[in-house]
Amino acid sequence: MKSLEEGKLIAEKCPHRPEFHFLAPAYWMNDPNGPIFYKGEYHIYYQHNPYSAIHGSIYWGHAKSKDLIHWEHLLIALSPNEDEYGCWSGCCVNNDGIPTIFYTSVGPNKLPESGAEQWLATSHDDMNTWDKHPKNPIMTLDLHESLDVRDWRDPYVWKEDDSWYMVLGGHIYEARREKTRKTPRGVVLLYKSLDLIEWKFISPLCKGERINGRNWECPNFFPLGDKYILIVSPHKEVIYNIGSYNNHLFEPSEWKILDHGRSFYAPNTMFDDNGRLLLWGWIRGGGTGGWDGCLSLPRVLSLDSDGNLRFEPASELKILRESHVHLENLIINPDSKDLLGKFPNIRLEIITKFELINAEFFGFKLFQSADKQIGELIEFNTRDYIIRAGKEKGKLSSLKGEKQLSFHIFIDKSVVEIFINNRECLTSRIYPEIETCNGFDIYAMNGEVRLKSLDLWTIKSIW
Repeated sequence: MKSLEEGKLIAEKCPHRPEFHFLAPAYWMNDPNGPIFYKGEYHIYYQHNPYSAIHGSIYWGHAKSKDLIHWEHLLIALSPNEDEYGCWSGCCVNNDGIPTIFYTSVGPNKLPESGAEQWLATSHDDMNTWDKHPKNPIMTLDLHESLDVRDWRDPYVWKEDDSWYMVLGGHIYEARREKTRKTPRGVVLLYKSLDLIEWKFISPLCKGERINGRNWECPNFFPLGDKYILIVSPHKEVIYNIGSYNNHLFEPSEWKILDHGRSFYAPNTMFDDNGRLLLWGWIRGGGTGGWDGCLSLPRVLSLDSDGNLRFEPASELKILRESHVHLENLIINPDSKDLLGKFPNIRLEIITKFELINAEFFGFKLFQSADKQIGELIEFNTRDYIIRAGKEKGKLSSLKGEKQLSFHIFIDKSVVEIFINNRECLTSRIYPEIETCNGFDIYAMNGEVRLKSLDLWTIKSIW
């Protein structure tokens, strides 16, 4: 078993390791947990294996930031004890000045499907150390009586008036009509407490259909404007629903994809001191053994005037901008080339506005070799409104028919995040040959597209 310091030496040599995304000092990380604004600082926790770059016995890593961009790694917050195989995902709330963590615990001789429990921990020294509650587990599957709940996990807690509420994900088994065979349905379950210790099961908040996944993980449920948003992670693309919430029941509308990349998973949210709703997701994948996984850039969620969910990168990211390239009012066609150039550090932010003319495809060439024989694409199909980035793709149904398209792109070594018209997102992992493939360009195929404007910045490392 290597130490964390040994892992850092390996990780820092990896050419694919991002430099302005948050990641663990070394080794494995996955879900963001318990983001919270506390005493003037942002805190983020995350699923972490501090001994290996593989998913194993899981701890809670911890970091804090004054500006949302630069992070200070802190001591491990939660470690599994002799009764736990791991400390799984959860949340953190401020209970009248006492930071309180809720997380899912699974014992070493139990299965996640049927043996999960919900545990609580508190801190009395400003989140430097944590004490697990003597009454743990504070919640078990017995709460549900006859309801057959499986893969019960990932608490998300908030306060309404004088009561605390919690949602948990999983699935239930219910018999189909006129059939005895039971089938799993993703579910989000709702609970209530007055003291965060004694919890009462209220009812299922929302049940899914098979098309939306057999199991729901990492539920997030929160108000936004006059609506409520439910986010779930169903072992494929993360989905969300904008609906109404009355009498402890969520009335969903249409399910939509939060991020079209399967590299993006298990997001978690928080409101900051300015009332902004911030979201981070886990971006899967790693490099040469010293690390695996990072977090997405912080995204600000809001509702537009039509009631659609809007995604924007946090404005604080602008402080990382360095050298600048600007282009405007160009016609891009199959003969266009050498518009951007080489960027050896491969840390870029690109904001573009396009007007569709008649090109069937257009986009960006990434990570090109000097002879242009090696490279990757971010490509938009104007006929079907499909975007591709590396191995990821998404059909942007909400933008169908729009002729004005904006792309806000962040490229950080092997991580690519794309915001399209601030209505759709796609995250991808693309592994370039760093030392030789650092050329970038714009292109169009089978017609023309108007580049109304482009701004490109090189980006500083946050470490």
